[in-house]
Amino acid sequence: MKHSPLQLLRYVVTDIACTANPQFNPEQEIQGALEEYSISAKANPLEPTKDVPGHSWSVELSVTQKKKEGQNLPYEFRLSMVGIFSCKDGVLDSERETRFVQVNGSSMLYGMAREHIRALTAAGPWGAIIIPTMSFYEKKEQLHKEDASAKSEPGQ
Repeated sequence: MKHSPLQLLRYVVTDIACTANPQFNPEQEIQGALEEYSISAKANPLEPTKDVPGHSWSVELSVTQKKKEGQNLPYEFRLSMVGIFSCKDGVLDSERETRFVQVNGSSMLYGMAREHIRALTAAGPWGAIIIPTMSFYEKKEQLHKEDASAKSEPGQ
Protein backbone atom coordinates (compact mmCIF):
# COMPACT_ATOMS: atom_id res chain seq x y z
CA MET A 1 0.00 0.00 0.00
CA LYS A 2 1.18 3.54 -0.67
CA HIS A 3 0.00 7.08 -0.09
CA SER A 4 -2.22 8.62 -2.72
CA PRO A 5 -0.82 11.61 -4.64
CA LEU A 6 -4.03 13.40 -3.59
CA GLN A 7 -4.21 14.33 0.08
CA LEU A 8 -7.16 15.91 1.88
CA LEU A 9 -5.71 18.68 4.04
CA ARG A 10 -8.95 19.81 5.66
CA TYR A 11 -12.65 20.14 5.05
CA VAL A 12 -15.51 22.21 6.39
CA VAL A 13 -19.24 21.72 6.35
CA THR A 14 -20.60 25.01 5.04
CA ASP A 15 -24.31 24.15 5.27
CA ILE A 16 -26.24 21.31 6.87
CA ALA A 17 -29.93 20.86 7.64
CA CYS A 18 -32.38 18.05 8.13
CA THR A 19 -36.13 18.20 8.60
CA ALA A 20 -38.23 15.22 9.63
CA ASN A 21 -41.48 14.76 7.74
CA PRO A 22 -44.27 14.56 10.36
CA GLN A 23 -46.61 13.01 7.74
CA PHE A 24 -44.17 10.19 6.91
CA ASN A 25 -45.84 6.79 7.18
CA PRO A 26 -43.25 4.04 7.77
CA GLU A 27 -45.83 1.39 6.82
CA GLN A 28 -46.09 2.80 3.28
CA GLU A 29 -43.50 2.60 0.55
CA ILE A 30 -40.99 5.44 0.30
CA GLN A 31 -41.84 7.32 -2.89
CA GLY A 32 -39.42 8.87 -5.37
CA ALA A 33 -36.41 9.09 -3.05
CA LEU A 34 -33.85 8.92 -5.86
CA GLU A 35 -35.77 11.31 -8.12
CA GLU A 36 -35.62 14.03 -5.47
CA TYR A 37 -31.97 13.37 -4.63
CA SER A 38 -29.28 15.57 -6.19
CA ILE A 39 -25.51 15.87 -5.97
CA SER A 40 -23.17 18.47 -7.37
CA ALA A 41 -19.39 18.50 -7.18
CA LYS A 42 -16.81 20.87 -8.59
CA ALA A 43 -13.02 20.96 -8.35
CA ASN A 44 -11.21 24.30 -8.56
CA PRO A 45 -7.45 24.91 -8.69
CA LEU A 46 -6.12 27.21 -5.98
CA GLU A 47 -3.20 29.61 -6.05
CA PRO A 48 0.04 27.92 -4.96
CA THR A 49 1.23 28.60 -1.42
CA LYS A 50 4.53 28.03 0.36
CA ASP A 51 2.78 26.01 3.08
CA VAL A 52 1.29 23.36 0.78
CA PRO A 53 3.52 21.16 -1.37
CA GLY A 54 2.21 20.33 -4.84
CA HIS A 55 -0.87 21.77 -6.47
CA SER A 56 -3.69 22.98 -4.24
CA TRP A 57 -7.33 22.37 -5.03
CA SER A 58 -10.72 23.02 -3.50
CA VAL A 59 -13.59 20.62 -4.09
CA GLU A 60 -17.13 21.78 -3.39
CA LEU A 61 -19.82 19.16 -2.82
CA SER A 62 -23.55 19.54 -2.25
CA VAL A 63 -26.04 16.77 -1.47
CA THR A 64 -29.76 17.55 -1.32
CA GLN A 65 -33.02 15.69 -0.97
CA LYS A 66 -36.24 17.67 -1.16
CA LYS A 67 -39.72 16.34 -0.68
CA LYS A 68 -42.61 17.14 -2.98
CA GLU A 69 -45.98 17.89 -1.44
CA GLY A 70 -47.63 14.66 -0.26
CA GLN A 71 -44.55 12.54 -0.93
CA ASN A 72 -43.82 9.78 1.59
CA LEU A 73 -40.18 10.51 2.49
CA PRO A 74 -38.91 10.44 6.08
CA TYR A 75 -36.61 13.48 5.77
CA GLU A 76 -35.58 16.42 3.69
CA PHE A 77 -31.92 17.30 3.97
CA ARG A 78 -29.13 19.36 2.50
CA LEU A 79 -25.42 19.35 3.08
CA SER A 80 -22.63 21.40 1.50
CA MET A 81 -18.95 21.00 2.18
CA VAL A 82 -15.62 22.20 0.84
CA GLY A 83 -12.41 20.20 0.96
CA ILE A 84 -8.89 21.54 0.47
CA PHE A 85 -6.60 19.08 -1.28
CA SER A 86 -2.97 18.85 -2.30
CA CYS A 87 -1.92 16.90 -5.40
CA LYS A 88 1.72 15.88 -5.67
CA ASP A 89 3.67 17.70 -8.41
CA GLY A 90 4.66 15.84 -11.54
CA VAL A 91 2.46 12.78 -11.07
CA LEU A 92 -0.14 13.67 -13.72
CA ASP A 93 -0.38 16.08 -16.64
CA SER A 94 -2.73 19.05 -16.18
CA GLU A 95 -5.84 17.52 -17.82
CA ARG A 96 -5.47 14.20 -16.01
CA GLU A 97 -4.80 15.95 -12.69
CA THR A 98 -8.01 17.97 -12.98
CA ARG A 99 -10.01 14.82 -13.65
CA PHE A 100 -8.15 12.89 -10.91
CA VAL A 101 -8.97 15.58 -8.32
CA GLN A 102 -12.60 15.86 -9.50
CA VAL A 103 -13.22 12.11 -9.24
CA ASN A 104 -11.19 11.27 -6.14
CA GLY A 105 -11.71 14.49 -4.17
CA SER A 106 -15.47 14.33 -4.73
CA SER A 107 -15.49 10.66 -3.70
CA MET A 108 -13.63 11.40 -0.46
CA LEU A 109 -16.01 14.21 0.46
CA TYR A 110 -19.06 12.17 -0.51
CA GLY A 111 -18.06 9.41 1.90
CA MET A 112 -17.94 11.99 4.69
CA ALA A 113 -21.25 13.49 3.56
CA ARG A 114 -22.89 10.05 3.77
CA GLU A 115 -21.75 9.71 7.37
CA HIS A 116 -22.90 13.24 8.33
CA ILE A 117 -26.36 12.53 6.87
CA ARG A 118 -26.54 9.12 8.57
CA ALA A 119 -25.63 10.65 11.93
CA LEU A 120 -28.03 13.57 11.48
CA THR A 121 -31.00 11.38 10.56
CA ALA A 122 -30.16 8.86 13.31
CA ALA A 123 -31.24 11.49 15.83
CA GLY A 124 -34.60 11.90 14.05
CA PRO A 125 -37.89 10.12 14.66
CA TRP A 126 -37.60 7.83 11.60
CA GLY A 127 -34.11 6.51 12.26
CA ALA A 128 -30.93 6.69 10.25
CA ILE A 129 -30.83 6.65 6.50
CA ILE A 130 -27.76 5.82 4.49
CA ILE A 131 -27.72 7.60 1.17
CA PRO A 132 -26.67 5.56 -1.89
CA THR A 133 -23.06 5.16 -2.91
CA MET A 134 -22.14 7.07 -6.05
CA SER A 135 -19.37 7.02 -8.61
CA PHE A 136 -17.93 10.32 -9.75
CA TYR A 137 -16.03 8.62 -12.58
CA GLU A 138 -17.23 9.20 -16.14
CA LYS A 139 -15.61 7.85 -19.27
CA LYS A 140 -13.93 10.51 -21.40
CA GLU A 141 -16.28 9.75 -24.33
CA GLN A 142 -19.25 10.44 -22.04
CA LEU A 143 -17.76 13.77 -20.96
CA HIS A 144 -17.17 14.85 -24.56
CA LYS A 145 -20.73 13.87 -25.59
CA GLU A 146 -22.21 15.86 -22.69
CA ASP A 147 -20.04 18.90 -23.56
CA ALA A 148 -21.09 18.71 -27.22
CA SER A 149 -24.81 18.39 -26.40
CA ALA A 150 -24.63 21.30 -23.95
CA LYS A 151 -23.04 23.51 -26.64
CA SER A 152 -25.73 22.57 -29.20
CA GLU A 153 -28.65 23.41 -26.91
CA PRO A 154 -30.42 26.72 -27.60
CA GLY A 155 -29.22 29.55 -25.42
CA GLN A 156 -25.77 28.00 -24.86
